[in-house]
Amino acid sequence: METELMSQREIALLARVSKPAVTAWRRRHTDFPAPVSGDHGQPLFPADAVVAWLLRTGLGHADPNTLRAEQSMHTLAAYARRHGGRRAVAVLGAALCLRHLAGRALPADPLPLARRLDPDDEFLLHELADAPEPAGLAPLVEQLIEGAFDAWHACRFLLSSANRLGWPELTADALAPELVALIRRVADVPTRLGARHAITIADGNAGTGDLLTALVSDLDRDNLRVTASVADEELARLVRRQLLLADLPEFQFDIRADELAEEFAEPDLIVTRLAYRPAETRDALTDLDRVEAITDLLGSGRTAIVVGPASSLVDELRDGAAVMRRAALLGTGIVEAIVRLPGGVFPARPGHPAALWLLTRDPVPTVKGRLLLADLSGTALDQATVDSAAEDILLWRAEGHRSDGHDPRIGRTVPLESLDLRRGAALRPPGPTSVALRARLAADRPALIGEVERRLTDAEQQSIRYAQEHGPLDTRSVQRDGSRPKELSLGALRTARRVRPLPGHRLSPGHAGPRGHHRVIGAEEVLAQSSNRWMDRLTLAAEYPHLALTEPGDLVVTTVPKFGVFLEEDGFSVIEFPARGLRISPGDPLTPRVLKALLDAARNTTRSPGAVRGPGLRDATVPDLPLNEAARLNEVLRRLEERERLLQRQAGLLAELRELAVTGFADGTLTTLYGTNS
Repeated sequence: METELMSQREIALLARVSKPAVTAWRRRHTDFPAPVSGDHGQPLFPADAVVAWLLRTGLGHADPNTLRAEQSMHTLAAYARRHGGRRAVAVLGAALCLRHLAGRALPADPLPLARRLDPDDEFLLHELADAPEPAGLAPLVEQLIEGAFDAWHACRFLLSSANRLGWPELTADALAPELVALIRRVADVPTRLGARHAITIADGNAGTGDLLTALVSDLDRDNLRVTASVADEELARLVRRQLLLADLPEFQFDIRADELAEEFAEPDLIVTRLAYRPAETRDALTDLDRVEAITDLLGSGRTAIVVGPASSLVDELRDGAAVMRRAALLGTGIVEAIVRLPGGVFPARPGHPAALWLLTRDPVPTVKGRLLLADLSGTALDQATVDSAAEDILLWRAEGHRSDGHDPRIGRTVPLESLDLRRGAALRPPGPTSVALRARLAADRPALIGEVERRLTDAEQQSIRYAQEHGPLDTRSVQRDGSRPKELSLGALRTARRVRPLPGHRLSPGHAGPRGHHRVIGAEEVLAQSSNRWMDRLTLAAEYPHLALTEPGDLVVTTVPKFGVFLEEDGFSVIEFPARGLRISPGDPLTPRVLKALLDAARNTTRSPGAVRGPGLRDATVPDLPLNEAARLNEVLRRLEERERLLQRQAGLLAELRELAVTGFADGTLTTLYGTNS
């Protein structure tokens, strides 16, 4: 069997450590897997042995589940290279389904068992009859299940890896997990089951069955029925296997390789995506005709969730027939909500913008004549956005328009008459989506602006008092005569023990977050000159008992990805590798403020584009200022920083005031009395 190989760089990426850490492991641990022989140009290691070693030793920052999945991935990749990605995915998916149906490990020859459990060859018999290396399927299946905990999750991992295994077409139309989670929340199947006791879910373009399996998992499956159509019989068999793995009995679903027909009429819930077409051949009227066909299948109170191209569903239309068709669909009142989705919801087609339509036949009366419009195109579809969007849509569907009702956080409810439907105008909520609304209630915005204006007045008065107390800025600068100060490298300062290096520490990504007791300063924070990451003191004590914290006045420096210096004024912070620290010895002429300023202007801190290796930290050169000159520079810098802080406070308040004013004028809820007689 062909062995999957990894380089040291790939091992470092897998374990979430640096490449030098892998080199150290090889040197310090005699049981680290030996490189394979051969002329490869670099040391290559057997992937299975490396992953097993990482799992056994617990070294690195990778999660054990990730390591087990990667171990399975390398085994699958070798199998797929021998037999082809498409064939490998189909055979292994069928073997996982057979393992799930049998409830035990597969025998060496799985074909008799497959004939007994699938006598009509609707799910898996054909794939296993054509399986290469049938005796090797059982250990492969068990390894997959061990890495994913059960057969269903193992099959989801297999399908999500189809692109790496050599069948990229399989996942070309797959939706991002975050969008699937949003659709599942909006579909609200548990509530529908409680109201109707039994429901039917349909999908007219099921693909790999990602939407259907997401909706039926973790539910009372006894009262669910699923109907779907797919592009061909191979996909139909794949979706059937997915539903069997989701513990849905075979007599409760009907998956066909054709269009949804009349016998599928009046399902309780339709979830689907419109078929993808390249922009050159995409026709908005065809997409809208497909949406209209979906609405024809809806009975009273039934719902459809449709994901399709933004160019047809929400963008401006120029084709007259498409304009009239979209206006007619919206005019019927069947469309409850429209959401423009962020980019990347089709991971295999990141440049394909999409939108979501929510349609319900005979919605609650208070929805009549209105529409919930949301634009998430400039928002990351993270868990918080999914929660907010789902809550807004569900409350809108349940309550409709109420003057005292829920104020949507991700969109606006607008009257249909306010939309320029007959001209095909783009469907966007009022106001620019790029402006974050600081006050959701328009009545609060003038009060917020007044508060910012008061704080701005206080900041201006503080600046005036400072100027009166200290007078105009006058450093009394004159030209200095005499020789130029001698220059010293940081390496020379360390040798003379004028500065002491402080190590950076390798931290697990999960140990730093938005809250805690100790600020975390890494390379990113040094370059940004601020930090928003913290570590809890209990985590620090338990996981990093020997870690030394910074002291006020320490410098944090980095050369990756470029040179930067950060003055740590508060102390008690954690330095994260590859950043390092510098601590000035007591009594040295160079104060922290002066050394930072000199390092900011230092020569020999950038790497030439053609150079293999750039200058190190010890090569940075600064002038060795005499005690009196360093003290004078420190005083100049101190006075400049005081005035800079005063100005930065005013600049921040002005930016906040600008944002509030622009937001209010943009959404039509704010005006001013400038230019009037009032």
